[in-house]
Amino acid sequence: MNEEKTLKRYELQDRICYSVCVGNEYQTKKAVREWMDLGVQGRITDRLTEWKYHLIQMMALMIQSLREIGVPELSLEETRAEFTAKIFEGADTDSCQGLFEELSVRLCRMNSLKEIRSYSMLVQTMLRTIDQDLSQPLTLTYFARMLNVNSSYLSHLFSKEVGMPLTEYVTAQRISYAADLLLTTAQPIKTIAKKAGISDVQYFSRLFKRRTGQTPSQYRLGAAWEPEKQKE
Repeated sequence: MNEEKTLKRYELQDRICYSVCVGNEYQTKKAVREWMDLGVQGRITDRLTEWKYHLIQMMALMIQSLREIGVPELSLEETRAEFTAKIFEGADTDSCQGLFEELSVRLCRMNSLKEIRSYSMLVQTMLRTIDQDLSQPLTLTYFARMLNVNSSYLSHLFSKEVGMPLTEYVTAQRISYAADLLLTTAQPIKTIAKKAGISDVQYFSRLFKRRTGQTPSQYRLGAAWEPEKQKE
């Protein structure tokens, strides 16, 4: 059972870092709550100290993930210093849990600070094109033709500078955009899938579930009842 909880905790850590990097607040908070529900365990006998230790560790993982996508170091270090002090001043486990959610949302919003000026002009053009219109094919072939560059070179360059393959980055942006539309509009799922650049709605639903753990319909319904559930 402890092994299952440990594996689940690692899975949630990955989900939290991923959601923070793509700027998806809803999924970030959801994964954080699941992580906290598992509780903490380790060699430290004092429960409050154990919570503080794990929060510092999780903060380091999230900050490193944001550093890798180009969020300015100064902003990350200011946030680290602020929350390190808050965590050490925490009087009980409840306050630590509240700080974890506050921290994760703060870091999630720092996704918008990621600097693209540090990237090469080719990668900057690719990132701007992706941000502007996700309905385009946005494949390696598409960009290679657009930029008149060898596709193998472009693939290597993008992975090296962004820290992940083009396909993975584009998919993350498509799912994040679709998730935002599901929460903020009443548009049909088929329409949202198309706007996110995935014309096959069944494939979109499978991909969305694989990335978020929920179907698009479950994700939209969950947003409607979960706040009420928290009030109980």
